[in-house]
Amino acid sequence: MDRNYTKRVRYEFIFKSQDNFQYEVDIDPVSLEHSAPLGSAPEWAKLDVDKCPHCPLNNSSSEYCPLALRIAPILSFSAHPAFESVKVRVHKDNMTIESQSTVQEAYRSLIGLVMATSGCPHTGFFKPMAWFHLPFATQDETLFRACATFLLFQFFDPVDPENGNHFTDLKQVYEDIHIVNQHIAKRLKKASASESTLNALTILDIFAQSFLPTLNESLQELSFLFRPGINEVSFETP
Repeated sequence: MDRNYTKRVRYEFIFKSQDNFQYEVDIDPVSLEHSAPLGSAPEWAKLDVDKCPHCPLNNSSSEYCPLALRIAPILSFSAHPAFESVKVRVHKDNMTIESQSTVQEAYRSLIGLVMATSGCPHTGFFKPMAWFHLPFATQDETLFRACATFLLFQFFDPVDPENGNHFTDLKQVYEDIHIVNQHIAKRLKKASASESTLNALTILDIFAQSFLPTLNESLQELSFLFRPGINEVSFETP
């Protein structure tokens, strides 16, 4: 991977009313985050407003919640009804992915990308998934990608007993995200966010919660992909 290459993901929303707009997320190759928007920030984005109880940040290091700060610009163009049909084109790398979707589903995909690259300490696990962003991912696709990401973290960053490891428990990752979702929703209600934005966050949270009680059972649904004999691959040198 070229460490000097900033990855740009551009969402293009095309409505029948011609009220179209675009939103770009530029992901830094070192931090795997995108920059906070320029200009004044809303009061509801301040760190202490509905602050998550497990947030490790403090006012001396961060005046604003990094996630709220990056979601705020989306609210300015999210007034369309939640179930309105919209054509969405996502441009990334050398490809364009197009989908006819509802507004809330389209925002769910965009907000998921924004959350993962926001710099929130509890969304860091999802940074590699954001680098290889898959728009409109289904629940099964998300489960597969999350588990693969989890295993790669264990491979590249094994548990260090002295320093600890934030990603030793996949369920804990999603429990933390559930708390973040709840408190971001409170902020968005203070900002009078549209139903489509709130619904998008709700869908993301449903995805997160669905992994918690039945993670093992959900994984069993993917087990057919790895039946012995389907792919006889060896990583050992003969």
